[in-house]
This record gives sequence, structure tokens and C-alpha cells, in this order.
Amino acid sequence: MDLDITENGVKYLAVPVGSPAHGTALTRILALKGSPGWLAAPPSLKEWRFAGITEQPGGTVLYGPWIPARPLASVFELSATDAVPLLIQLAEALQLLKERQIPLFALQIDAVLFHSEGGVLFLPPEVIRELRGLRPFLMNRDTFESTYNPDLGAEEKVSFALGAVLYRFLTGAFPFTGESVEDIHEQMRKLEILSPAEATPGVADEASQFIMAALSRSRRGIPSLEEWVERLRAWQKDGALIAKVGASIASASPAAQKRFRRRMFWEKNWRTALIIAAVVVVLGAGLGSILKGVFAPRLTRGYPPQKVVETFYTSMNKLDQLTMGACVTGSAGKAEVNEVTNLYVISRVSMGYEGRSNIVAADEWNKDGRPLIPSPQTLYGVTGLGIVQETPEPSPVYLVSYEKWTPVPSEDSASGAQTAPRYQGQSIQDKVFLKRDRGDWVIYRIDRLRSDPLAQK
Repeated sequence: MDLDITENGVKYLAVPVGSPAHGTALTRILALKGSPGWLAAPPSLKEWRFAGITEQPGGTVLYGPWIPARPLASVFELSATDAVPLLIQLAEALQLLKERQIPLFALQIDAVLFHSEGGVLFLPPEVIRELRGLRPFLMNRDTFESTYNPDLGAEEKVSFALGAVLYRFLTGAFPFTGESVEDIHEQMRKLEILSPAEATPGVADEASQFIMAALSRSRRGIPSLEEWVERLRAWQKDGALIAKVGASIASASPAAQKRFRRRMFWEKNWRTALIIAAVVVVLGAGLGSILKGVFAPRLTRGYPPQKVVETFYTSMNKLDQLTMGACVTGSAGKAEVNEVTNLYVISRVSMGYEGRSNIVAADEWNKDGRPLIPSPQTLYGVTGLGIVQETPEPSPVYLVSYEKWTPVPSEDSASGAQTAPRYQGQSIQDKVFLKRDRGDWVIYRIDRLRSDPLAQK
């Protein structure tokens, strides 16, 4: 989302416009240049404004005073220990805006930055709202629409967004998603979702109930910002956000177990299938196989750095989460490995129901000339992989460009029934960093430089 640029020898924080903007659109944005954002680091509150618009090789960007920061979306890749302090900063910053009588605004995930020295930068909401109107739905879905409930009041909207963010952190998916704004808002009104504790074994019941209250699924009402700060601080103190490892769906209530059994593979939405898959992974992961994976030599033993990078990405096509896991260490690639793990289980479930996997490997599809994929099949994997070395050993860094294809849910507009997923593509560029670990080359950091939507199928 954010990037650094240099204008006339001065470093700035820049935000891509995200879509070609000319004429009237640029005029409207320039007219809002003086609209303030806020750098909130309680008790300090400072205004922050964009300085101008400029053209860069990647397109048009807005730029303003630089600060060392990382986006809100970065919490999705962290452990609970590292993520909760950042979420506390966010809740405290919002509470400060409320106390200073700054009108609360809808949160947009790529417009919220964590200052590396503490505090939160909220990019100017009026400008961000204008940019949001220029961007296609797919760019807005996971940065705004999935966390925005138009039926709520100002503070309730913010509390709802915090609940959706924490749900995404705990389960790996937003509670509400779809192929249109109307679809997402209808899901919010129906509230047909699993609680975090049901979706992800190990989530503490108290935390799960609080999040569901924030998502308007409780008689207790939506929590205030003060309640969010209090609850997040308590979770940080006692570590109660995630319950003890070892919980499973078998220990859930009988009603929850019944709900899981009713959810057939292709008859419900894709997100629900992923949730079921996560549960199956937990149930199927025996202690013996876990210990074997810990102490056995890496599957990539002896691979040179570039081979490790290539293997990580090509293993997506094979749904080979074990090899992907051998290529990385720490939190690097965590989202990709989890995604492939879920899809692998879904593939096995599909074979059990229908005698075949409904997930087509993207590299094979590409090799066959990208034919139309018939229902109920969908597509996953990487095509057009390009790897360029930027820095040699002993600290190798690579620029990796590729197209990534993933399933998305679709709905029969006539009946409202969920049908087999279609798929969408993104043109992505990553910067990949490697180091040696126990004698093997491993990826320890992946920075997403660019992610542009391709035509959806």
C-alpha cells in the first residue's frame, strides 16, 4: 500500500492512487489536499496532510511527510504476542480521537499505519474516501468493504471494523466477503457466520464472544472504544486471546459440531469451506507427524538460495504445504502456507465427495492454453514466475514476479444459492530475503511490493 519516494532530495510517504485518475477526479483530490489526517500517539495528537500528487513509474501517487511505519494489514502475519500491542495502539488512538472530539470516520485498512516509534497514523479520511471511489471493488473489498457496516453509527462502525480485523487475524479470513458491496452488506445483516472459537479451535471463548458482540451478534450491544482498550489490555496481560493449544472441534458444543457436519463442501460459501478445512487440519495433525517434521532434515536440504525461492512458489501449484514450510522460517510466508494447507484439505474433501479434486493447478492450466474451467472446478497456483537476484550471498535477496490465481465464491443471482467458486488473478511482485538456518538456506522475510488485480473469471 504505502511506499517511499524522494522529491527534490526530500523523502516522503506516498500512497498510490490505485486507478487512473485524470481531469475531474484529480481536481477533486487536489481540492482536498489540505484535509487533515491524524498521527495519534496518546496523549499527543498531530495533524498530517498530503503535500501533493506526482507521477511515479508505478503510477500516480499522493505524498506527504514521511514517517517510518507499517500498515495495519501487517498484524495479520504476526503472533498474538506481537499483534495485540499494535491493536491496543489502534484502539487507544481511536479513543484519543473521540476524546478530542474528532469526528470518527470509517476505517480503511490500507489507510491506517503503525508508527515504528509508537502511535497510529490515520491518513486523511476525506482524501481516502475520494481515492476509494476511484478504485475497483476488488481493491476495496479486503481493505474497506469487509470491515464497513453502513447500518451502524459512527463509533459502532469503528468497533465493528475492529471486530472484523481481529476476526481476520484469528481465523485467516474476514467474517464477511463476497463479489459485490451489496452481497457483503447482506451477509452483515443476516449474520450467518461462525464465531472465531468455532472457526478456529484454540481461540478463547471470552474473546470470541466479545468479537461477535462487535460484529452485532450479541444482545449485550456493540462494545465502545473504551471497552476495546480495556479488553485488549486484559488479553495482553493474561494471554487469554488464544486458549491452550490442543483444543479441537471435538471439544466444541454439540450444536457447533452439528453445524459443521451440515456444511457440505460446495453447497456453502468458499470461506466456510476454508474454515472447515482448518478444523480438519487440526484433527488430522497427529503428534507423531508433528515431531517427525520438527526433527527430520528439511525437504530443501542442499538447495541453493534461488532454488529455495523457486520451490516455495511452484509448490503452490502442487498444494504442497510441507515443502513450502521447509522453504521458510519464522512468520515469512505464513499466509501462503496456511492458504495452501486449507486448499489441500479442501481438495481431499472434494475427492471424498466427488471422486476428484475440483482445484485445477494454475501451471497446468497455463500450459494447456488457459482453457475455460467448467463448474464446479476452480483454479489455484502461480504462473509466469520470474526470479531476479538483487543481492548475492551471503545475504541473498531476490525480486520475484508472478501471477497468482485464487478461488473466489460466486452466487446464483436468480436463486441466491452459493455455487462453485470462480477464480481471480493478481499480478504480484515480492522482495524475498534469505539466510542460513541449521546449514540450510531459508526465506525469513517476504515484502509485498506490488499486487494488481487481473481480469476475474
